[in-house]
Amino acid sequence: MLIYLDQNHASRMAKHRLGQRGHEAFGELYLALKGRVLAPPSPFHVLETLFPIRGPQEKAGYLLPALQDLFSELSQGYWVRPWQEVAVRQARGLSREDFLWRGGSWEAPADLSPFQGLPEALRGLPYREALEAALKEIRARTGLKEVPFVRLLAELLARMASDLDRRPRPSDLLDAVMAATVYPYVDLLLTDRYLRGLLPGKSVGGRRREVEALVQRFREGVDSSP
Repeated sequence: MLIYLDQNHASRMAKHRLGQRGHEAFGELYLALKGRVLAPPSPFHVLETLFPIRGPQEKAGYLLPALQDLFSELSQGYWVRPWQEVAVRQARGLSREDFLWRGGSWEAPADLSPFQGLPEALRGLPYREALEAALKEIRARTGLKEVPFVRLLAELLARMASDLDRRPRPSDLLDAVMAATVYPYVDLLLTDRYLRGLLPGKSVGGRRREVEALVQRFREGVDSSP
């Protein structure tokens, strides 16, 4: 089974491994996943570890050794390719060979610069209008055709932008690009509550009861899809 641990899940597993309290459920999840799944790191993990953008945080990079150890045990040496490479390869269809590789590095963060300013430009537009504007901008800024990455990224940005009841977060763009990259390929995306709501089909959030239920399913050896 191929799963993706977003930074929320991965960092809480790493914190548990460092002996920090309050992350015991994620420690149990790590034990339940080990030897049962393939969970690769990605350039998004590198970006969030070395250049945290989710607000006030501890010293950037302090979790790096623990994350490296964590993924060395779960990744089988694989990495998620940079989003640019994944998206370009989608023109010929979806294949995990175009998603995974062994060329990743903890010194190569994801580059979100092509999309800077896009969430702000869409903010407040009705969903359909935001979707069309996002599709147009993403294609123009990247030169990509309307491959699954482009379509999903536009949908996520449009839903975020048109939700006036929610305050935008600094990490919204990163979350949207990450999800657009990995979601078409993985069996399970372990993410936060908000993204789980946007992508309910094969996502699990980070609430304790969700994590504990997932641990139980893996321990019982049953289908671990949500």
